[in-house]
Amino acid sequence: MPDGNVLSYASRKQEINALSTCEAEYVAMADATKDLLWVADLCGELDWKHSTPELLGDNMGAIALTAKPGKHSKSKHIENKYHMTRRNVKLNRPTTRHIGTENMVATIMIKALGAVKFAHFREAMKVLPLARDTSVENAKTNEEEA
Repeated sequence: MPDGNVLSYASRKQEINALSTCEAEYVAMADATKDLLWVADLCGELDWKHSTPELLGDNMGAIALTAKPGKHSKSKHIENKYHMTRRNVKLNRPTTRHIGTENMVATIMIKALGAVKFAHFREAMKVLPLARDTSVENAKTNEEEA
């Protein structure tokens, strides 16, 4: 998120039947890598200075797969087209970093959250509430009293 702004968001069914969450996250990282590289190339064409794109993930197995060259017993069934992330990470475009699910802003899209966490992630995405949200204020007050 450059300057804290979301550039791209997609929610769609994966075209494969993943055998593990690691594989599903690895495939999702491949899709995100394509978007990151496109934006980085666009910035280059426009002569905009930008830092190396960073790919955030909450699955340690998927992040480890991006760093390991070659086929492994757990990943040999993954189609080659998804290994483009690995090739690009090797070239340092993008870099990868683990971020816990509790800190992943995208969590707001996939999990049921309490009012305080929901408000936190909503603010992180720079989305304003439609009306004054008293449920968040009440939840914060209850947390402070406890």
